[in-house]
Amino acid sequence: MLSSYKESENRSGVIKIYQQGAPSVLQYTKEVVPEPGPGQVQVRQAAIGLNFIDTYFRDGKFPVKSFPYTPGVEGAGTVEAVGPWVTDFKVGDRVGYHFIPGSYSEVRNVSTHQLITLPEDITFEQAAAILVKGFTARMLVRSIHQVSEGEVVLVHAAAGGVGSLVAKWAKSLGATVIGTVGSPKKRDNAIRNGADHVFLANCEGFANSVNEITKGKGVDVVYDGVGRDTFSQSVDLLHDGGKIVLYGSSSGQPEHINHASLRARDITLYTPALSAYITDYDSLQLYAADTFAAFHSGVFGDLSITKYPLSQVSQAHTDLESRLTTGLVILVP
Repeated sequence: MLSSYKESENRSGVIKIYQQGAPSVLQYTKEVVPEPGPGQVQVRQAAIGLNFIDTYFRDGKFPVKSFPYTPGVEGAGTVEAVGPWVTDFKVGDRVGYHFIPGSYSEVRNVSTHQLITLPEDITFEQAAAILVKGFTARMLVRSIHQVSEGEVVLVHAAAGGVGSLVAKWAKSLGATVIGTVGSPKKRDNAIRNGADHVFLANCEGFANSVNEITKGKGVDVVYDGVGRDTFSQSVDLLHDGGKIVLYGSSSGQPEHINHASLRARDITLYTPALSAYITDYDSLQLYAADTFAAFHSGVFGDLSITKYPLSQVSQAHTDLESRLTTGLVILVP
């Protein structure tokens, strides 16, 4: 049943870009949100996830179809209206979603086949913080490489959004976790995230320390969301037959990857996309169930969430790209 709807009363704050570029291109404005269409619900968002991929759509690394464009890919909130043919959601439901472009808004319409019902004991802020990042962590430690007890894993950016969850999840599975961070003040954060050993990413003697920890064997798997600044070092620290998972490139794409050398050492390189693992409604629900189960069982511990007002998203992007943020970052309408 279609809820009552007054479009003239539903002006919503939203972030738009009219060209790609620096964080200053992000502009806060107001617009009328249309009535939800067939198979859609309208969600008033309480929290919006901030992900590094958002900066790629903003600065031009990834193309956008047309302008003006609203960045952002995840959010959580309450259903305010339902469109025709919607039977599985109702007004008042608590929902979240991942990878639906256009999340930097107070109110928006989304298709129900991409929605997730949130458990009552997970807040909107927690949901917005762990959907994309938690799903990515699940992909890394459960699908691409099933971390097992006794393994040694190296997690770059272990104080960051995805890195912090990967470190915690890998630790809960019995692995020894070596983490790198970009600054000394992030070291304590990485330790709280489950890392057994933490080093600065550019620390002299880092390779020798890893060799000591692994007794000269090298690590089993590297989870690298940094890219160019860490990739070569990551390869050197792997044992023959190991795996390197390049799931992000916050410092840029690695240059001159020597694939022949990787093959000679039987090293497998993965460059995964979450969309290849969450392909339909069933896989979405599986990832949600596993991520929420990890949350409920204490795998993620106390989530470190940094909040910015939606209107200050430009500052949030600046801080994220400058590696000044730690943990999980969200925007609050």
